[in-house]
Amino acid sequence: MSGVGSDYSSPWAHRAKWLYTLAIVLCLLLPVFYTMYISFNDYGFGSPKYEFTLAYYVNLLENEEIRQSLQWTLLLCLLTVVTSVPMGLLAAKFYKQTRYKVSFVMLMLLPLFIPADIMAASLLVFFKNLSRFLGAWLEVEWFDLSWFTAWIGQILWTMPYAFVVILITMSRYHVQQTEAARSCGATAWQAFWQVEFPQIRPGVFSSCAFVFILSFNEYTRTNLLNGGFDTFTTYVVNYMLSSGMEPEVYAMSSIIGVTSMVVVVSVIFYLLSRPELRELEERGATADP
Repeated sequence: MSGVGSDYSSPWAHRAKWLYTLAIVLCLLLPVFYTMYISFNDYGFGSPKYEFTLAYYVNLLENEEIRQSLQWTLLLCLLTVVTSVPMGLLAAKFYKQTRYKVSFVMLMLLPLFIPADIMAASLLVFFKNLSRFLGAWLEVEWFDLSWFTAWIGQILWTMPYAFVVILITMSRYHVQQTEAARSCGATAWQAFWQVEFPQIRPGVFSSCAFVFILSFNEYTRTNLLNGGFDTFTTYVVNYMLSSGMEPEVYAMSSIIGVTSMVVVVSVIFYLLSRPELRELEERGATADP
């Protein structure tokens, strides 16, 4: 259609959009970069002198409690990703088929409207009463707060985000393509894996990164439901509350920020390296306005 151009009709406009986006992201990340800058200062925050050092990071790596908290954090993150993302994908597929779309979206997003401390306290009361019920009526003593209860809390927190991210990507997919694949003899799984998934892959991988970051940085629910073990975030906050803003806190905060950025950048570079995305860029760049 004449007079209507694509996002790639003007190379300079396309580059300007990327430049604007990167500038906004840089402004949002300035506090993180400043914290990283302080974490390498041997004299700490507020000192007029600056001397580069890795001593605080070396001390962190030598701390057994921190290494243990990182192990628990990574385990909880992986469990949350492999659970929340498939659940979000199934929810997005159900949304495409149901007639009650508004009601379904409201139901899926309901956990996001509840403050974190109220949700965590409610889950804590629920699990405590469930443990008391199982112990009194079924004589089961094994159920208590643990990584399992923390995992449930993080699923309730991250799954709505996975649903929204995947749904945005899936909105460009036409169900008729699945029907065409099925009419050609493909099974339901083959139609999904060979036709639908390649087109929604960016949303799925983006949701994996989003869920991982949310799980890695989550504090309130995990702190109340973890049953005694510390994740890296709960360790940092508890350390800060007990010891104040020691130089090690800036190093631990930098680790959290760097981890989030590494995950996001890795997913972006992976998706941009996909041949089908490069083909889309080339077709868009040569499209006539």
